[in-house]
Amino acid sequence: MRLKKLAAVMLTAVVFSSFSAGCGNAVNIDAAAATLDGKDISMGVANFIAQCQAVQMDSYLLAYYGEDMWDSDSGDGTTMTESVKKTVMDNLWEYYLMDAHAADYGVEITEEEKAAITAAATQFMADNSTEAVSKMNATQENVEEMLRLYKVQYKMRAKIEEEIDTNVSDEECAQKTFSYVRFSKSDASSESDTSADDTEKKDPKAEAEEFLKNAAENMESAAETGGYSVLKCSYGAGDLKEDDNTTSMDTKVLKAADKLKDGQAADAVIETDSDYYVIRMDSTDDKEAAENKKSSILSQRRNDKYDEVLQEFKDASKWTVNEKEWKKVNFDELYTIKAPEENTTADDGAEAPAEDTAADSGAETPAEDTAADSGAENTAPDSGAETPADGGAETPAEDTAADGGTETPAEG
Repeated sequence: MRLKKLAAVMLTAVVFSSFSAGCGNAVNIDAAAATLDGKDISMGVANFIAQCQAVQMDSYLLAYYGEDMWDSDSGDGTTMTESVKKTVMDNLWEYYLMDAHAADYGVEITEEEKAAITAAATQFMADNSTEAVSKMNATQENVEEMLRLYKVQYKMRAKIEEEIDTNVSDEECAQKTFSYVRFSKSDASSESDTSADDTEKKDPKAEAEEFLKNAAENMESAAETGGYSVLKCSYGAGDLKEDDNTTSMDTKVLKAADKLKDGQAADAVIETDSDYYVIRMDSTDDKEAAENKKSSILSQRRNDKYDEVLQEFKDASKWTVNEKEWKKVNFDELYTIKAPEENTTADDGAEAPAEDTAADSGAETPAEDTAADSGAENTAPDSGAETPADGGAETPAEDTAADGGTETPAEG
């Protein structure tokens, strides 16, 4: 399975669902986890951040994958443990690079922000049991350092993103939007598909042609009668080229739609390798879709700019991981997050970067279902609001339907 992103990470009060005594070598928190241009990165900080990641993963995925999830395949030939540890180490490289270049961008932590970070860390240490603090390798200094790094990275990203060209031409973001009903060749019936009491399989081409006749006057009405879904797709001129198509729609359908005027339906069913389509052009100049496309373009530029600068920082740096010490880090203790309604929060003034969590399906299992709650009355301060990248890059806004392949049900 691939790693996905969580929207944010919190300093969270935890309890343990199980322990694995005597697993591996003890982590030497005084050792260096890595070095950046000759500067040691604390194993204490690195392990604490790794354990925070484990808390998030256990809370969301333990019920789904079971107690052996950390030994399961991450999808790339490594275990979940190895994959997450690599992500954590990559993130540490990023955080400390941003910290090292903060002065170049005029980024600093204000006294007010420092006070908020200290208060949040103090609250976290007070709210968690000695056992939890020990297992997570949490100290006042480690918690504060994690929050400081998050804050610096967030502010650096904002500064770097200011460098993008914000000019997007009307031609670049212009969008056309059409409605369609799809009939799958691999399925006996359409996407919606047929009404619930219709169990007889139909020939999809014949079904599409029949629908085309009924939809001549009103596609939405015909779809409602037949039990079909009318979806929408927005696209730009560049999407008509196979190699440049950013939508999930076959270019054959896009090219057919591009010949239509506002309100005009195609007079024939359009066939692709996998489906049949009945389409109608809704707008050859969709202003709302164009605004969404503009947002998507700008978001992508911001992501690209940040990634470009980060890579420049990496290329100019020397980063060495202390593999001997880092291999001692494990996630043998299984964590449970206290139920949200039992937690209190305190803003620490640090924005938490989106952390990686593993789940190809993306299913999010409620924290309270992951393991038995020990009843400890722990609370947690919120680690922040805004979510920076990497491990948290912004997702470009998707156009109404097609950009990114989203299919939007038509209103009507």
